Amino acid sequence: MPERTPAGDRLARIRELVAGSAPVLQISSDIEGLHLEAVSMDPGEPEVLALVPATCPASNRELLLKHVEIPADLIRMIDAAAKLDRRRRTEIERLQLELEARGGRPTKNYAAQCAMKCSEPAFKAFIEVRHALARPLTDERVAARVRSVLAISSRTDLNTSSEAAARWRAMVVDFDAWRKR
Repeated sequence: MPERTPAGDRLARIRELVAGSAPVLQISSDIEGLHLEAVSMDPGEPEVLALVPATCPASNRELLLKHVEIPADLIRMIDAAAKLDRRRRTEIERLQLELEARGGRPTKNYAAQCAMKCSEPAFKAFIEVRHALARPLTDERVAARVRSVLAISSRTDLNTSSEAAARWRAMVVDFDAWRKR
């Protein structure tokens, strides 16, 4: 079975298809059925997109007539839902950080996040430059330097101490700014 294209790529392709599709501008009929027509390259002569026989069920006919409008509406709905989801996620994260700042337990698994960062080449370079880590830049040496800079004995402290979590978040913000320069 062939691999399925990722959803983002499929959606991008559907956007291209919809943007490049000609809507039905005119409908004519004769004994064969409905002729769905669009503007053609030849002025004055419409291009027939489809011939819909009289036996075509009404719902299929409606889909054919609105072959551009329906997917365009669905794409707008997907975009609106994605925007709402981003806003909600941002608000949830803000509330979690507010709770954490009030002494609540850290909301994310910062220990796991730290472990992953310590294996990234860009983060290793950041620690070397910003926190004077000598080479070789192994995962273990980077992790040890991070623990030292954050004043923690173990990465698990990042999940149990809101102060340690705050220091880690500040380091990540510093890393992101460093990487963008």
